Amino acid sequence: MKTKSFLIIAITCLMFFCPTKAEEHTGIVCGSWIEIAAHPFEDFHFVKWSDENTDSIRQIQVHEDATYIAFFAANCEEYANWPVVALYDWLLMVDVKQINQMGYYFTPANVTWYRVVGEADDMHNDFPQDDQIVTTGSYYLTLNQNLSGTGNYYAVVDVSNAQGMLCDGLMRSVIIQYASKASHKSALALMPSAAHPGQDIKIVGLNPNESAEIYVYSATGQLVEVMQSTGQTTFYFPAQYTAGSYQVKVVSPSHNQVLRYIVHN
Repeated sequence: MKTKSFLIIAITCLMFFCPTKAEEHTGIVCGSWIEIAAHPFEDFHFVKWSDENTDSIRQIQVHEDATYIAFFAANCEEYANWPVVALYDWLLMVDVKQINQMGYYFTPANVTWYRVVGEADDMHNDFPQDDQIVTTGSYYLTLNQNLSGTGNYYAVVDVSNAQGMLCDGLMRSVIIQYASKASHKSALALMPSAAHPGQDIKIVGLNPNESAEIYVYSATGQLVEVMQSTGQTTFYFPAQYTAGSYQVKVVSPSHNQVLRYIVHN
C-alpha cells in the first residue's frame, strides 16, 4: 500500500550522565544496567530506537552519556479495511459517514472499485497488479444486476493529498464476497437517466401482478424517498430537486434491481 507513516510522533529521550571516574553518581552508576521502554499512544505503534534496536522494552548498560530516541508510526493498517455498506446483493457503497467519523474526507473522484482476480492485489507492492477496475469516480458500485456469482469486490480510496490526517495514500475497503449465483430475471429500465429537478421519471418493466417497494438513495447512501407501485408496468415519480446522482432500488418478488439517474440544474 502506498501509505506514508508519520515517524517521531512521540519522542522519548533518555539522558544518562557518568562522571569521569568510576564512582557513584546520583541515581545511576556507570557500568550498571537499566531498563528503558517505549510505549506508544493510541493509534500508533513502536518502530525502532535510534540505534536500530527494535525491542520496545530493553536493557542497556550505561557507560557514558547517551541519548535514545524512540520512533513511532501510525497504525495505518487499521484503516486498510474501510467500511462498505451492501444493500442486498445489488449495490455496494463506501460508508462515507463512518469514514468521516474516522477523520477522513474525500469526494467520489477519489474512489475506484475493483473486482478481485485470483488473490486480492497486495496493497504494499506496486498496486494495482491484476485486479480489474470496475468503475471509478463513485461512492457506489452496481452492475445493474445481482452481484451474486459475479466475483469479489472492494473499493480503494485515494487520500494521497490528505492534510492533517493520521494516514494518507491508498486505503482499501473490506472485500465483499459473493459466492452463490443469481437467477436471471427481466431487467427494469429507468427513463430518462438525466433529468431536471422535479421532472417525471419512469420505471419500465414492472410486473403488474406484484407490488414493488421503491427506494431512492443519494450519492452518499442516504435514503431520501420511499415509494410503492401496485398493479403497474410503468411507475412515474418526480426527480429529486437537489442536483446530483441518485440510485433507485426496486424490490419486488420478481425484481431486486438498482437503477441510476442524475439531476441537473
